[in-house]
Formats: sequence, C-alpha cells, structure tokens
Amino acid sequence: MLSNREYAVGWSRPFRQATSALLVLLAIGFSAPGQTPQSPVNQPPSSSTQTTPAPPSSTPPMAMPPKQLVMIDPAHGGSESGAMLNPVILEKDVTLALARRLRMDLSADGIVAGLVRDSDVTLSTDDRAAEVNAEHPLLYVCLHATSVASGVRIYSAMLNEVGEIRGPFVDWSTAQSSSLANSRAAQQQLVSAIQKIGIPVRSLQIPLLPLNNMTSIAVAIEVAPTTADVSQLVSPEYQQTVSGALANGIAGVLASLGQNSGASR
Repeated sequence: MLSNREYAVGWSRPFRQATSALLVLLAIGFSAPGQTPQSPVNQPPSSSTQTTPAPPSSTPPMAMPPKQLVMIDPAHGGSESGAMLNPVILEKDVTLALARRLRMDLSADGIVAGLVRDSDVTLSTDDRAAEVNAEHPLLYVCLHATSVASGVRIYSAMLNEVGEIRGPFVDWSTAQSSSLANSRAAQQQLVSAIQKIGIPVRSLQIPLLPLNNMTSIAVAIEVAPTTADVSQLVSPEYQQTVSGALANGIAGVLASLGQNSGASR
C-alpha cells in the first residue's frame, strides 16, 4: 500500500504528463480530423502586423534621355503666313508640304518622325520649343522657305552668352548651349548630303528662334529655288529631291549617334 505521500507523487506524475500534452496541442493548434492546423506562417498578417509601404524617395528624378525621334517643324502657319513667295505661294504652305514629305522619307528609312504642326495652325516660337522639349527628341529640324536666295541654307544657333544652370533647369534663351556642338556637327553632315545632289548650299550660324530654346540637337533649313522660277518650291520633283537628300543626311546624323535603325539611301 502506498503511503499518502507516495500516492500523491504517483498520481501527480501522470497528471503532469497529461497536462503537458494538452499544452502542446494548444500550442500547435488543435484541429478536427482532416484539417491542417494553421501555423503563424500560413496565417494572413493581422492589421497590427501589416507593413506600411516605404515613402517615395525624395531624390529628384533624373532627366529623361532623348527618344529615337526626329521632330520636324514646318515654320509659320495659321494667321502667320510667313513670306509671300509670289502672289499665290505662301511660305507656310511650302514648309508644311516639305515637312510631310520629309516625314515620309524618314519613315521609309525606319526613322520615327513627328511634326510640330500637321495642319494650318498658329503656333508661337515658345509653343514650338515647349512642345519639342517635352518630347525629348534626338533631333529637331525647322523648315523655312524663301525666294530671295538660291538652293539651301542650313542654320545652327548662335548664342550670345551661356545662361545660368540651376539644378534641373536651364536658361530658356540659351537652352541650346548643351547641344550646340552636336548641332553644328549635324549641320555639317546635312551640308554634305545636299552637296551630293548638286544643289547650292550654305552653312550659317544665327540667333534664330526657336533654335536657341531647344535642348536637343537642332538645326533650321531654309529652301529656295535653284532658278528664278519660285514655283519650283511647290514642284513635287524639287521637293522630293531636297527631302530625299535631307533624309539621307539625317540618317547619317543618327548613325553617328548610334541611334538609327534604318539605312541610308
């Protein structure tokens, strides 16, 4: 016979074992047969444990790189007719026709090109510069027409002074400064392309708006007839000759930058 002390000890041992087993079941989560206990890993986080997304970085975004895009700007338009080349031919009409043809020729070479205006609308030089700078093109080409010269003139910007750069902002009147060297290199490549087709061509620097306001490589091209007949400017044959040479020159410019996907003619 167990003494009172032995009985207490003998009874308490299995009681403690059963209690321990029950605590283990409660710890791992008791479930009905056929159900898998959920562990803390499988449980969805409670609202008190959900992580809060980190706030956006305060570092200002980097400037966007140039797109593989050529922006063509037919000068004038709308209420601004430009030069009256003869009683029936307006500069704004010549530049728009030539711009559309140049876009087609560039597209045929696999070069993406856009028009600053594709209809008879009025745009200020500031409007044009703002639109082009927002697109970040590789090259900006402004087209003009005249009857007082012969052949083609190709212009790059002339800056009187370099404006102050403040963080991500540049001076509007001298925005071209960072691209001016590349613009003048492109200017010479376009001169060479025009020379190859035997049309007289000159290279000039001029403080011409909106060239000075462009952040991308930028040139202006002024087309004149090669004879005394101003109607040559609206001749499809003459426009195609000039446009084809310009497209070839632009393909060369992009090739020198390692950006064009098309081939020169």
